[in-house]
Amino acid sequence: MRVGIIGLARSGKTTIFNSLTGSHAEVGTFGSREANIAVIKVPDPRIDRLAEIYKPKKKTYAEIEFVDIAPAEGQDPHKTLDPTALNLLKNVEALVHVVRAFHSETSPHPLDTVDPVRDVRLLEEELQITDLIIVEKRLERLEKEHRHDKEYELMKRCREHLESGKSLRSMPLDPQEEMALRGFTFLSQKPLMLAGNYDENRIGSEDPAGLNSIANELGLPHIDLCGAMEMEVVQLPEEERQAFRDELGLGEESRNLFIRTAYELLGLISFLTAGEPEVRAWTIRRGTRAVDAAGVIHSDIQRGFIRAETVAYADFIEAGSMAKAKEKGKVRLEGKDYIVQDGDILLFRFNV
Repeated sequence: MRVGIIGLARSGKTTIFNSLTGSHAEVGTFGSREANIAVIKVPDPRIDRLAEIYKPKKKTYAEIEFVDIAPAEGQDPHKTLDPTALNLLKNVEALVHVVRAFHSETSPHPLDTVDPVRDVRLLEEELQITDLIIVEKRLERLEKEHRHDKEYELMKRCREHLESGKSLRSMPLDPQEEMALRGFTFLSQKPLMLAGNYDENRIGSEDPAGLNSIANELGLPHIDLCGAMEMEVVQLPEEERQAFRDELGLGEESRNLFIRTAYELLGLISFLTAGEPEVRAWTIRRGTRAVDAAGVIHSDIQRGFIRAETVAYADFIEAGSMAKAKEKGKVRLEGKDYIVQDGDILLFRFNV
C-alpha cells in the first residue's frame, strides 16, 4: 500500500512522516522539492505466532510505503500541489491530509491564522479543481471525436459533481464506472484521511485538532496526533516508548492507530501463507475472490488456479497444526469465486 502525505506548507507533514516511519527526515524545509519516502512493516501477531509454529527461514509482514510531498518554493500559500507533487500522487492508493492545529511564533501559518476547518476545505477544493481540469479536457476531446457514448455521459456526471463542490469519492459509481475512471487517477476519488497535528497543551483534550465537525460533514475518517511529541517518542528505545506515552497521556501508538484506520479506510485485509520457507501476510481489498488473491502472489498461480486450500487462522491455532485442523474438518477446498476472509491461511493449487 502506498500513501501520499499532503497538506499546506508548515502543517507538520514531515514531522508526522517521521513519527509514523521512525525516519529522520529534516523538518522545517519549506520549499524543498525532494519527496521523503519510507516503508514500514505492518505489525501482525498472527505472523509471529505462525513463525513460532513453522520456524520458517523467512517471515514477511505486509508493508505501507509513505510519500511525504513538499510544496514548491514560492507557491501560492493557499495551494499545496505543484506538477511534481501531482506526478507523485498519481501512483498512491490513499491520501493523508496533515492539518495544522498548532501555533508557533517561529513558524507561523502561511495564511497567518490557524484554522483547521478552512485548511481542510482549501485542499478539498484544490483536489476537485485539479480533477475538473482533467475532466473538461477529456470532454473536449470526446466532443471533437463526436463521441457521446457511456464514457462521455460518465465524464459529464463527473463534471457536474465536481462543479457542485463535491469530491469524486462521494459520487455513486457502479463497478464498471469505477473501473473506467481508474486510469485517470483522479485525486479527489482517492480515499482520504485527515490527520490533525495539534499543540502539546491540547494533549488529552476532546477533539484536540478541532476536526470532528468537518470530518463528519465530509464523511472522512480522521486521527489526531501531537506531531512534535510523537516524533520525540519514536526516537526513544522501543522498550521505553509506552511508559513515556502513558506519562504524557498520548494514548495508543500513532503508527498502530494510523495503520488500523488506513486499513479500514481502504477496506483492506490480509490473508496468510505459511510453511517452512516463509510465513507471510498478503494485503488485498475486502471482497477479493480467491483467484484474484492468487494473482497477488504470482500471475502464474492465478492463471493456473485449480483450488484454494483454506483454514481460518483461529481454527488453525485452536487445532495446533494443519494436520489436526484437517482431522477436525476445518480445512476446506474453495473455488475461484470464494471470497477471501481476513486471516485465512491459504495454499493455492494450480497447474501451468
